[in-house]
Amino acid sequence: MPTRSELERRRIAESEKAAAATNTVVRGLQNAAYGLVIDWLVGTIETENGRIKYTASNLGKVAGLFRAMSRWQRQYEKTMLGSVLDWAGRLFGLNSEYFETFEPGKVESIDEAARRLTLQRWGYNVNTKELIPGGYFESLFKNPNIGQRVAGLVNQAITQKMPLAQFQKTFRQVFVGIPGQGMLERHWRTNSFDLYQRIDRTANLIYADRLGLEYAIYSGTLENDSRPFCIARVNKVFSRPEISSWKNLQFQG
Repeated sequence: MPTRSELERRRIAESEKAAAATNTVVRGLQNAAYGLVIDWLVGTIETENGRIKYTASNLGKVAGLFRAMSRWQRQYEKTMLGSVLDWAGRLFGLNSEYFETFEPGKVESIDEAARRLTLQRWGYNVNTKELIPGGYFESLFKNPNIGQRVAGLVNQAITQKMPLAQFQKTFRQVFVGIPGQGMLERHWRTNSFDLYQRIDRTANLIYADRLGLEYAIYSGTLENDSRPFCIARVNKVFSRPEISSWKNLQFQG
């Protein structure tokens, strides 16, 4: 049977693996959205001598792009939710295995509550299989400004009578960019900060509360820009009162 330290490392590694895999999914969906916009533009917008025509007809057609982006957005939400729930499920399994080493035979009765309450905390109703309005997941998966920004870029290209080839190149630089810098990727990176570690920690707390555990390991992976606070505490054990004393500390970065 794996030791607690080994199980802890497995949870951390799984969180990092989940983050990397989800970032890949986001970039794939971003590329799909880029293709959708270009296909729509080529098949819908009128051009003349390779340039986008500045006409009322072309400007009126942009509403159709906005609707197409709205349909894509719904698929984006569904795909991202599925990916996050899949990885969260793996973390729940590892949590169950980890806490079983503390109280053999008691953890199974907590597993369902840990899963349900953790996902509820982050904005997903397990019973209805729906996002909770105003919850964290809803704000993370929804990109209400993406369609407006894309439509604005197309409107600008129309008014400038931009060559179609130039728009494709410029739009790719803005929307896709280099890995990690695309329009959707920036939204995801900014709003999903440490998502899987936070899901893992939420589940940790529920198990600890139900099992009456009073101490916790300050676990995680140090990065090049890790705060001195984290560097000083990583892999050390602290009591609940010690942890509570940190709640009003202020951090930079």
